[in-house]
Amino acid sequence: MDSTQQQIKDMMQQLKDASDRQIEREQVFAEHAEQRFRDNLAAFRKFYPKIADSIEAFSSDKPLELFVTASGQGNIKEHVTGYPLYGDDPIEQVARQVEEQLAKPMVNHIDFAKYAEVPEDDTRVHARYLKKLGEAVAEAGAVEKLAPLPDRFPTAVVFGVGLGYHIPMLMERVQFDYIYLIEPSFENFYCSLYCTDWHSIIEQVDEQRGVLTFQLGASYQTFIDDLYRVSQDIGVFSLTKCFCYQHYPSKENATLLREFFMRLFELHGGYGFYNDATTALAHTVQNAKQGMNLLKHKTEDSNRYRDYPVYVVGNGPSLDESIEFIKDTQEHALIIAAGTALQTLLKHDIVPDFHTLVERPKSTYDVLLKSLPKETYSKLNLLTMNLIYPDVVPLYQWVGMAGKGIDASGDLLNYVLLNEAQQALRYLPFCNPLVANTALSYAAHMGFKEIYMFGVDNGYSADGRHHSKDSAYYQGALKDWKPHDARHELAGNLGGTVMSSNFLAMSCQQMGRLLGLPKFADIHCYNVGEGAKVNHALPLKPEHVLPEPQQHDKSQVVDYIKDELFNHFQFEHFERYMAFDRYDEICDHLIAISEEPITNRAEALDNLRRQARYLYSHRQTRYSHLHYVLEGEMLYFQCPLVVLLYNANDEAQCLTHFKKALDVWRRFIVEAREDLKTAWLEKCTRGYKPKVRKNFRVDEQQPST
Repeated sequence: MDSTQQQIKDMMQQLKDASDRQIEREQVFAEHAEQRFRDNLAAFRKFYPKIADSIEAFSSDKPLELFVTASGQGNIKEHVTGYPLYGDDPIEQVARQVEEQLAKPMVNHIDFAKYAEVPEDDTRVHARYLKKLGEAVAEAGAVEKLAPLPDRFPTAVVFGVGLGYHIPMLMERVQFDYIYLIEPSFENFYCSLYCTDWHSIIEQVDEQRGVLTFQLGASYQTFIDDLYRVSQDIGVFSLTKCFCYQHYPSKENATLLREFFMRLFELHGGYGFYNDATTALAHTVQNAKQGMNLLKHKTEDSNRYRDYPVYVVGNGPSLDESIEFIKDTQEHALIIAAGTALQTLLKHDIVPDFHTLVERPKSTYDVLLKSLPKETYSKLNLLTMNLIYPDVVPLYQWVGMAGKGIDASGDLLNYVLLNEAQQALRYLPFCNPLVANTALSYAAHMGFKEIYMFGVDNGYSADGRHHSKDSAYYQGALKDWKPHDARHELAGNLGGTVMSSNFLAMSCQQMGRLLGLPKFADIHCYNVGEGAKVNHALPLKPEHVLPEPQQHDKSQVVDYIKDELFNHFQFEHFERYMAFDRYDEICDHLIAISEEPITNRAEALDNLRRQARYLYSHRQTRYSHLHYVLEGEMLYFQCPLVVLLYNANDEAQCLTHFKKALDVWRRFIVEAREDLKTAWLEKCTRGYKPKVRKNFRVDEQQPST
């Protein structure tokens, strides 16, 4: 046999041996993989039944390209790229990746030092202690880059599950209180059930009393909304200090990671706070004593005038281009003026059918009196929330209210209604942060299906204009008003981009969330003119809006709303529902936990987590209003407290600053424990001040990300 023939024979034998070894590897893998899948499915059925349903229902129009590598581990060839996700040895490859990312971790940081800038003349309980908290944060100094990641850390946000090999490796090295797993491809996750022991992972998290959340099939359109919903359930402090881990490079993961850092501010905006809650309680009690017209349930299904067009009018610059159309067609549409749009409309002889207000401070009342004569309001109708400043209500001819959700006053009123009138309060979701959100939410929840938004820009134009040229913001009582910093670039409604502040960007997102609710799928909402694009609203140029002649007289529609869509309620004796004895127990228990000795970061995190879970245990109970009295303030404190724990690599140094800030929190609870006994009946006294402070509003402050 010549040498060439021998080489061919040897090669064929090697291929046969390799094939035999591959078959053997595949058989061994298949035996373990089948049992692993069954165990994993059982674990998901127990802890995540909806994910288990999705697993059992999963099917693909293409074969799953799961294969076994030379090292005996599972690998997958992705349909999108056509390439394997891993190399020949996935375990060794992933182990290197975990080591590298833990050694030089990507960790977000939120700067809470601005809390120290609370004005000295603000004597509210919240403001005084927030200032002390800010001073404690500032004293800790500039943040250091963590290297490596400590063996106990609050949160991991993992972009890409792949086949899951990295998850047990990460959990072996670091104990996380909260783990968010984001995987755009459900197929990848499905295949991971054959490769990774999810059963053990879930049990480990359960034993550590941690939180493990999955976002499977995640897309950038819904990603932040999904995170927002989860954070509402477990507390936004779970997304304060995050180790961000990108498992594999892809366009989807890169987009999700970018969205996370760009929009994290949305999750840390609008915590609410103690004095906000006490004011809301006081206003709700007084409004109930003088009588409230409360929005009924299921009005979106019963409105006989559902096809009657509604104009939701904001006061953005684009209103100027549509004002004549609104004037010419005002007799053929229901007009809801959001906030200061009222003055602009009246200047053009347009009398709105409803005005909307949402803010609770006394300054709302002061600005109304400075802007227009009292007799003007006496001819108007108002749509607002249960917590509006009580003196506003008598100004108007008629006032309709809905419940403010995720709020102490709304939950107290709901409990009273259930007991005294055997009916539940109708909450108005996505009604904040701005009054245009309130107007749009009312239009949708009252059951109207044809909605036009004019001047709802949610951003600033290139020339810097922030409101209609005829707005009161450029003259009179509000001429000193200045817009907040516009730091966010949003997609434009008619193309291009607009610049937006935190609040305007949040307002835009909230409108999209509202219109995206399944029950509003049949609404046609038109966003008219320049401004920011709103998801689920149809962009429309002003010149393309066509008037629609109506058979119904508008006065009939207005009377129908007032007479048929609202119920009247009046009640005086709230004190027995406040449960002050329970409130004292809550405060005492939080104080007791905070006084326990803390010697390391792990004990500090456990202390914070126990406080939060104790307070959150009162949600959706008869004491839910007491939860909301303290929840916002707890968020204001716990988010900076978590940051302080990891402000530097020196654990002892971090604990020193942490304990100083924790003492501020403890002193706050001690004072708030007694303060609520009187504060729950005290109306807001913070009136309108024309002076403009340097972009710091203690009741609306957004930490920079």
